[in-house]
Amino acid sequence: MYRKIVTGLRGGSLAIPGALVLALCALARPQGAQSAARQDPPRQLAFEVSDFRDAQGKDWIHLSGEFECDYAEKMDAVLAILWDFPEAPRVFSRIEAVRVRSSSTTRAVTEQRSAVRLLGFAFISDLVFDNVLAKRGEGEASVSFELLESDGSCLSTSGNWELRDLSGPAGPRTNAKFTLDSYIQPRFPGQTAIMRGFGAEDMRKTMRELGEAIERS
Repeated sequence: MYRKIVTGLRGGSLAIPGALVLALCALARPQGAQSAARQDPPRQLAFEVSDFRDAQGKDWIHLSGEFECDYAEKMDAVLAILWDFPEAPRVFSRIEAVRVRSSSTTRAVTEQRSAVRLLGFAFISDLVFDNVLAKRGEGEASVSFELLESDGSCLSTSGNWELRDLSGPAGPRTNAKFTLDSYIQPRFPGQTAIMRGFGAEDMRKTMRELGEAIERS
């Protein structure tokens, strides 16, 4: 079902969630005001989409982005949601299924099916990720993910959730920074332009969905 990930990129570094892969950016619409004051609007720090050709002459679309958001919740509670892989399909709308191959308190290998359904078409990716949880001192933690095996829809993808505890007298608060770097298979003409136009909103949606999961917890 899967093939080993190809390494040796030319013109870029080797590089999406244990919780998320952008196999294709759909025409995402910005959401309205937040349902509660527990989540600030996600802020864009960086975003770029470009065409890329690998050493074998195959074309890919390179997407990279960095966004951040503050949540009115303790850091450990946010971390627990990100590390609950079986629950991921109920948190992130792009993820349809997750199977945990192996796991410990700081490392997990997961099989993930991601799908974008648009205008009667389904764009599905079956990928395997190495996920790592790290705590770096008091009040800082991260969940990183990197592609191990691909069905061909991605050349490589990696990302990170960086968390900082900002809690104080006003109450619990966590700053979350979400980064993604992915090389994605082109599947139709104009895909690069669509991803360039709407991919940033798709990453914001991911951060809003995390906020909604925090509200439900």
